[in-house]
Amino acid sequence: MKKNGYSAVELLIVIVLLGVITLGVVISTSNAFKDDAGEIYEETTYLILRQAELYGKNSSTLEQEGVQIITVRDLVESKYYVSVNQEGNVVDPRNSKATLNGLKIKLVKEGEEVKASLLEES
Repeated sequence: MKKNGYSAVELLIVIVLLGVITLGVVISTSNAFKDDAGEIYEETTYLILRQAELYGKNSSTLEQEGVQIITVRDLVESKYYVSVNQEGNVVDPRNSKATLNGLKIKLVKEGEEVKASLLEES
């Protein structure tokens, strides 16, 4: 004799399989929405420090004194770092309303090398 419809066991198996698939999708996409602002800030400051070292290699003040304090704004104005807008602001990835322009960088000349380090974080 032929049955119409599905048995309760068959429906239960389908529901469990859909639940397992849904759980897998949720777990795999949960990292897509995590806040990477801290990592992006670290990468941004790393790039700023590398550009500051290039700036220092061409700086006559650093050549004469051996130590120089600059800001991110100095790097932008001298075209060693590109800002995101016409005002010359470098946006802080941790807070889109703040800028990194006031971030102070210490340049030290050691022989032929220039070392850059952050003096304070904004």
